[in-house]
Amino acid sequence: MKIAVPVWQDRVSPLFEAATRFVIVDVEAGEVKSRTQLPIPEAEPWKKAGRLRELGVAVLICGGIAGPVAAMVEASGVRLVPWVAGGTDEVLEAYLAGRLPSERFAMPGMRRMCRRRFGRGAGFRGGRGGQQI
Repeated sequence: MKIAVPVWQDRVSPLFEAATRFVIVDVEAGEVKSRTQLPIPEAEPWKKAGRLRELGVAVLICGGIAGPVAAMVEASGVRLVPWVAGGTDEVLEAYLAGRLPSERFAMPGMRRMCRRRFGRGAGFRGGRGGQQI
């Protein structure tokens, strides 16, 4: 399984559409087998999403992402984990340990929404109506 994370200065990029570098991690049986940092400089978000699909990405962990772009990513069969903030390594570790989504890694502003809708510590699902996961 391949996981992609848009990065900016070793952190999850705050906006998918503005990201130009992605960490691509290949995971087998819960272990990281390889890790590559790739430039994906396409300006159009649908081209970024298409490039991730070409690379065989199964999961996209990202910060903010526009609703139509999120829908396009999900429609292409990629599992989307949006509204995540934090260091790239910490976020990947949390995902592999089954701790994402999490209030701890929620982008500022999303933490309040998470607590208000689901109570402290509950999971959340960013721009898609705040569904609990």
